[in-house]
Amino acid sequence: MKTYLKFSVITIAVFVLSCQKVNNTTKVDTYIETGSALIVNEGGYTKNNGSISYISHNNEVVNNIFEQANNGQSTGDVLQSFTRIGNFGIICANNSQKVVVVDSRTFKEVATLTDGTDYPRYALGITTDKVYVTNGSGAGQVLVINMNNFTVAKKINVGNGPEEMLQINSKVYVANSGGYGNDHTISVIDANTDVELSKINVQDVPTEMEKDAQGFIWVLCKGYVSYDPPTYAPHRNSAASLVRINPSTNTIDRQIQIIAANNDYSAADNLAMSGDGSKLFVCLDDKVYTMPITAVALPSTPIITRLFYGLDVHPYTGEIWGLDAGNFNEAGKIIRYNSNAQVIDSFKVGIIPNSVYFNL
Repeated sequence: MKTYLKFSVITIAVFVLSCQKVNNTTKVDTYIETGSALIVNEGGYTKNNGSISYISHNNEVVNNIFEQANNGQSTGDVLQSFTRIGNFGIICANNSQKVVVVDSRTFKEVATLTDGTDYPRYALGITTDKVYVTNGSGAGQVLVINMNNFTVAKKINVGNGPEEMLQINSKVYVANSGGYGNDHTISVIDANTDVELSKINVQDVPTEMEKDAQGFIWVLCKGYVSYDPPTYAPHRNSAASLVRINPSTNTIDRQIQIIAANNDYSAADNLAMSGDGSKLFVCLDDKVYTMPITAVALPSTPIITRLFYGLDVHPYTGEIWGLDAGNFNEAGKIIRYNSNAQVIDSFKVGIIPNSVYFNL
């Protein structure tokens, strides 16, 4: 679940759709087929209709694959993320306050964790035996999960509202967004000892991170937006920025403002990186921008004009996958573009798709 509201009119683009095969009932032999993709569909808040969709390498779509594999059992309420770690898949079900472990091939449930999982967000495989999960809308923790017995072995205190993680060698970087409040730090954890070593001060509300071809860490800091009474209209208190961290020194060496603090309300979201680590992608309201990692400013012209709830870039093909939540009550869709931002096709998936996991 995103922790802010988007106030924007969706710009409808006209494009040609290729034929897609949709199958909501047939089971698939394996959900780790090379060239396939898994789509995380959040589902409506409190409606318990989050789901996972599967898109095969030949573009067959199978929705509700967890329900199919587990006798109709619901996946959960507000699915935040899916991560494959060896033979297992990790589903963070935000509002259900649980982390579900599945067999990555069959999607059959292996275990469900509820110890300290009041607000699970993202998983990161440290080894095949150890997984980190960010958790907490306020004071945050990283849960250390023992994958041999599926228990929480340790809880590492970090900043408020921890979101995405990124591992570089033995260090794990955690974006502390503040959750429903505000934070402006990146926690640095020693993955060998499971201890927080330090915090790096960035800009307000860091949420997403990518590593580039030169080994630098790019952080999307969305800026802090409040909803003040009596009208509760959005008010941007601080700028949105792209911040680059040098992991050798854990210091900021570049900062690019992408939304000014005094601007009318706009939203920055969905940081992605090309497979070769040479280009960044980011969404501002209903526009998608891309820039080389050598840039010092965001370009003035977007490559796509459309509102997306999520955005991912295929690491091998360079295809851009835009996730359209539609009216947030009915099935959403994936709109796929080639590396030149030209529409290829689209796929109907579950309710409120937010991210893609590519099987490589």
